[in-house]
Amino acid sequence: MGVVTAFEIAVPASALALGRTFERAPDATVRLEQTVGGPDDRAATSAWVSGVEEDSPADLLDADPTVAEVHRLGADGDAELLELRFEGPICRFAETVFDRGGVILRATAEGGVWQMQLRFADSDDVAEVFDDEFTREFDATVTRLYGSNDAPAADTGLTEKQEQALDAAFDMGYYNIPRTVDLRGVGDRLGISRQAVSERLRRGHELLVADLLGENDDERQ
Repeated sequence: MGVVTAFEIAVPASALALGRTFERAPDATVRLEQTVGGPDDRAATSAWVSGVEEDSPADLLDADPTVAEVHRLGADGDAELLELRFEGPICRFAETVFDRGGVILRATAEGGVWQMQLRFADSDDVAEVFDDEFTREFDATVTRLYGSNDAPAADTGLTEKQEQALDAAFDMGYYNIPRTVDLRGVGDRLGISRQAVSERLRRGHELLVADLLGENDDERQ
């Protein structure tokens, strides 16, 4: 058993997913919130999509051959939250990572390139996943590697409001399985909207993961 290892990779959208989307909307940004594999060789996820001017984000992604299904869930300002079901190379990519015990911590596509943070419980799996065949198929490049001995930042960077939201969500059972409260309930305690709670928790989670992985303040911006 090796050490816990996390790393960042860059993969061209043309080799993974949404290559057609970035040809039509080069300023688009797609940030995945979660990715799960399925028995039908597809990957389901929810994603925030922004930077789309001419078409609606849902219509834009629906026309992409690597997207099998699109459902609009909501919006926040100029960003739309979509439920997506991918097909093609990204499904093989996710299956390879998941089958080897890996976790996709973060995935964002911008400027025609996917930036991902992955974590494996055994560092030996990293070499197994990123063998020559895998890197050739996806043109994947490891851009940063974190070992278990990397020191986390002393300051997580959480604001007082983000910390309050995390504390309230934890205390009320938002992280229980099954959950005993939803975002609206947490918002009622804090006197803020459901969307405000969601944004504070999302940013709080992002900062806590960055702290765990040892990113410094400049890299969090």
